[in-house]
Amino acid sequence: MIKIAFDVMGSDNGADVAIEAGLKFLETHQDLELIFVGDEKEINQAIDKHLPKYKKVNKDSFSIFKTTEVIDSHGSILDIRRKKDASIVRTLEMVRDKKVDAMLTAGSSAAFIAGAQTIIGNIPGVKRSAFMPTIPSTVDGKVLQLLDAGANLDNTAEELLQFSQMASVYATAVNGVEKPMVGLMNIGEEASKGKELQKSAYKLLEADKTINFYGNIEPREILNGVVDIMVTDGFTGNIALKTAEGVARSVGHELKSQVKKHWWRKLAVLQMIPTFKAIGKKFNYKNHAGAILIGINGIVFKSHGSSDLQSFGATLRMTYDAVQNQVLDKLTIGMKGYIIDGNEK
Repeated sequence: MIKIAFDVMGSDNGADVAIEAGLKFLETHQDLELIFVGDEKEINQAIDKHLPKYKKVNKDSFSIFKTTEVIDSHGSILDIRRKKDASIVRTLEMVRDKKVDAMLTAGSSAAFIAGAQTIIGNIPGVKRSAFMPTIPSTVDGKVLQLLDAGANLDNTAEELLQFSQMASVYATAVNGVEKPMVGLMNIGEEASKGKELQKSAYKLLEADKTINFYGNIEPREILNGVVDIMVTDGFTGNIALKTAEGVARSVGHELKSQVKKHWWRKLAVLQMIPTFKAIGKKFNYKNHAGAILIGINGIVFKSHGSSDLQSFGATLRMTYDAVQNQVLDKLTIGMKGYIIDGNEK
């Protein structure tokens, strides 16, 4: 039985949508137990409201862990120490104490990162953890792991090498990619391009024979399936991720706007509805809304603060898949091997 702790209090939309997403996910995952962490009254109200819709959910498949404090999306890293009974703190503690296999939250990113690092800590030998979302590509069945996507503002070349190593283990374990291709995000393909960080990271990645290194890759290739992993510093990665999400959303809105301008376009588009639905499903960021904080000595996921039913469902699926595929064990063993046999021995 897989056991996941779900901090349902930190999102912009409150506990209601998080609880419904959890119940909906439980309906199709009989080997899962969810622990809803947060305000007991709010959680019970949401369960009473939504449970009748999901008749296949066994009442023994979920429980409530009562907390009295909340760190919302505006919370700071100091709140981790100030609010000892906050839902995100208690959820992280469950992972640390091995009471659950994983956790997820939509609360404050800053508090989540600080809490994960201070309460749980990193995998032995790992210098820094990184946000690693999954991004769809134009190649059917292929996705991109992007990291760091905002856990750090600045990174060293050595940290980018470790990010590549961890992402390679993850891509094999979860995505089934035997030899994941790693690209270094840069402003050009030449090895001489970029700032000192990119130049130094290029040399380390090229020299490390445990990494299947593609070379430099420009951000415009994010959705084209050229590589399996794109590594960069957290500041650049976060901008690239949000730009890709924004472009996809804007293109979708513009298509709808153009179709509505003429009656004959509305008729013509009827034949294309299945195509548009397929494209929308593939590139809707809500279907890939979660990001693992990879490098932490536990499976911990962050969903968007504005998560809705679809977004929470996607993050739950990613968290469940990470546990099912024994990601933490494989990362721990893999990183130990890299440190012994790789560049850091």
